[in-house]
Amino acid sequence: MTHITHAASVRDGIEIAFGGGANPVAAGTTHTFTFAWLRDHCACAECRHPDTQQRLLDTFALPKDLAVTALELGAGGKTLRLSWPDGHESHFAAADLAESLLPVGLLTSEIKSWNEAEIAADFPQVTYDALMGDDAVLESYLEKIERHGFCFVEDTPATPEATKAVANRIAYIRKTIFGSYWDFTANMEHKDTAYTSLAIGPHTDGTYSFDAPGYQMFHCLAVDCVGGENVFVDGFRIAEIMKRDTPDLYEILTEVDVPGQYIDHEKGIHLMARRPLLRLDSTGRLAQVSFNNHDRAPFALEPARMAKFQEAYAAFAAHANDRALQYRRRLLPGSVVLFDNWRLLHARDAYSGYRRLAGAYLNKEDVESRLRVLRLKKSLAA
Repeated sequence: MTHITHAASVRDGIEIAFGGGANPVAAGTTHTFTFAWLRDHCACAECRHPDTQQRLLDTFALPKDLAVTALELGAGGKTLRLSWPDGHESHFAAADLAESLLPVGLLTSEIKSWNEAEIAADFPQVTYDALMGDDAVLESYLEKIERHGFCFVEDTPATPEATKAVANRIAYIRKTIFGSYWDFTANMEHKDTAYTSLAIGPHTDGTYSFDAPGYQMFHCLAVDCVGGENVFVDGFRIAEIMKRDTPDLYEILTEVDVPGQYIDHEKGIHLMARRPLLRLDSTGRLAQVSFNNHDRAPFALEPARMAKFQEAYAAFAAHANDRALQYRRRLLPGSVVLFDNWRLLHARDAYSGYRRLAGAYLNKEDVESRLRVLRLKKSLAA
């Protein structure tokens, strides 16, 4: 359990040292929270609405020369009480203060990149009946996705209703230009290679969207074909390899905004967005992999920088096509896969014959919300 080992008033605020707990940023860290920050984050009913959890305090009316008159640790360092000159008291949980040091959206430290051999030895899967009937299994399922980037739901009825049920067990389905729930064959309903039987190279979806879909679900409802093996690659592992072996190429992939586009003028659609192939958050942590050579739009850089970018882009593609980094599996009825589209690349071999694929997109924040609430309920019940 995260706790405070030391708290003292200093010139700029309260210096706090943390110990214990699973927080990967705070454990063993000392941080000074300013007086203004602490007063602004008071969670009492007068400062924060008890139902909406929205701030009621007028942040901008706080005096500039704030300081505390007293501080006290309680419950073995798990709580902190502060007294203010106007008589107000603020109470903080050590775990909440520690969580404020985490990058937004980071739920756990257990992200584990993989190659073919490693994922085979620790394969993420649950069964349909267990997932649908047990919140503990749902929590485990979402944690497997967070850790590995994907998880299969086995023994799922090969029906649209069961496929939708898996998605709706987690969150609402995201609607895009492809609709919400998809159920299609190689019918060219949309101007996308997925709606053909051609091979599709490793890629992430939505490089043409400002907010690319966070998660993607596939379920093959019927198949009578030759070929069509699906491929998954951990983009985080590729980034780790490049950062270690070719740091100059890794760096340029974090800097250059690559444009993506989707064009269907008959339907009045021309989407465009741009971001680095490897997008870092404010702490320098890799937050998103965004790679789709099929949808890359034209752009130009100064010649030397363009050449360096092309070298790095090709190196990333070479890693993505390395069989040793790929998990390959022919999707069959009964096996639903949900994967992190901000992390895993997916691909499909060409095929001949009939193949009916269903699926959906889910938003990143909605899936994380579901896991966050499941964890909160478990902690409150403990």
